[in-house]
Order: sequence, then C-alpha cells, then structure tokens
Amino acid sequence: MTNKELLKITSRIGSMLIEYGAEIYRVEDSLNRIAFAYGFGSEEKHMEIFAIPTLLIITLNDGDEFPISQTKRIVNRSTNLDRVDKLNNLSRYICTIRPEPEIIERHLDEISKRSVYGIPVQFMSFGVVGAVFALFFGGEFPDAIVAGVLSVLIFFISKFVNKIKPSVFFQSFICSMVIASCAVIISRIGLTDGFDKVIIGSSMNLVPGITLTNCMRDFIAGDFLAGLYTMIEAILVAVGMAVGAASAIALFTML
Repeated sequence: MTNKELLKITSRIGSMLIEYGAEIYRVEDSLNRIAFAYGFGSEEKHMEIFAIPTLLIITLNDGDEFPISQTKRIVNRSTNLDRVDKLNNLSRYICTIRPEPEIIERHLDEISKRSVYGIPVQFMSFGVVGAVFALFFGGEFPDAIVAGVLSVLIFFISKFVNKIKPSVFFQSFICSMVIASCAVIISRIGLTDGFDKVIIGSSMNLVPGITLTNCMRDFIAGDFLAGLYTMIEAILVAVGMAVGAASAIALFTML
C-alpha cells in the first residue's frame, strides 16, 4: 500500500468513526494501529493525528519523502454504534491481515450502507422513552400516554428541522418549545392534571446522553479540546431545552 493510499484509507475510517459517534481517543487509537500495521511505527516513519468532533487532520511522516497530509471537515454527526462496532472490527481485520486498499474500500462501502432501524421502530422507541420517564418522575398513567405521544412528535419535528441543518441549540429549542406548548394546551383541556411531568418525560428524548458520555471519556483520555467541544455542545442542547420550554410556559401563562 502506498502512502497516499494509506492516507486516504485512514482518513475515511477516521471521519466515519467521528460521524457515527465514536470517542476521539478511539479514532486516534484505531488509526495509529492501522498505520503501525503498515510500517508507520518508528520515530522516523510515523503518523500524526489531530481529531476533534468537527475536524480530522492526518499527516504521514516518511523518512524518505516529504510529509503528506489530509484534512477532513466533519459536517454531519449522528449516533450509530452498530457502524462504530463494524469499523472497530474492520480496524482489527486490517491490522491482522493488512489487505489491499480495494478490499478495505469495499468493506467501508458495506458499512456505510448498513441499514438502520425503520421509522416505526424509531418512533415507538421515542414513545416508550417518554412514557416511562413520565412515570419515573411521578406522573400518572394519562401523563405517560400524553408524554409518549408527544415523544413521537419530537421524532418527526427533529426529522423536519434536520433538513435545514440547524445548530444543536436551535434544534433543541424548537423541539422543546413545541412539546411544552402542546403539553400546556393538553393540560388546560383537562386530559392531564399538570404539564410538568409530561414535559420532563417527553424531553428526555432530547437529553444528550451520548455526548456527555463521550465528553467525560475524552477528558479522561486527555483529549481536552475534544472534551471541551462536546461539553459545550451538551450545554447548548440543555440550554435550548430549558429556554424553549420556559418560553412556551411563559407565553401561555400570560395568555
């Protein structure tokens, strides 16, 4: 495998890991192991990696050539732990077998095309999460039913808002404001005794759990810049949720 081929393969694997929600230390460790398998493991011949959730820079230092580098901007990120697991398995396979670039590219294409859960399963999961958390925080059965329905609404609102590629703050703000408005209206109609448990239960679908987990793991691994970025992202999501719900409640209170 040539240096350019290795650079292309590692940059694609690294960017896919970041896009699918892998921790930064996992990205750097996987790419370093692949580089080591292809002979880039000495002081004279090695790979340098800089990764944060929105950027990946890889540089190959060859003792006989000028260093070559590639930069990839990470625009779209989501959580798909199935694909992260398959990329981990592929990294181990590459380190053991050291296959040709064409074989690796074919595996990467297969991973990127792996199916995800269908729409019915996804909105059912949203509904169950909302209903269960409404009960967990002290709500009654009607509160759980309403929270489950509003959680399904969150799913469709998120899908619609994602089409304009908003910031995490704006997306959580819109979803939270719509859900809080619906919860207050339903409470005023008399279908539930209050709207607080309904809002809390349905809003749990917006809580950035994976982001917070990756933040802590990045800090523990010493990747402070990546950890700071994900921490700020989680804070913005939480602030968006709070501002959206508070705005809706304040508006209906004045009315």
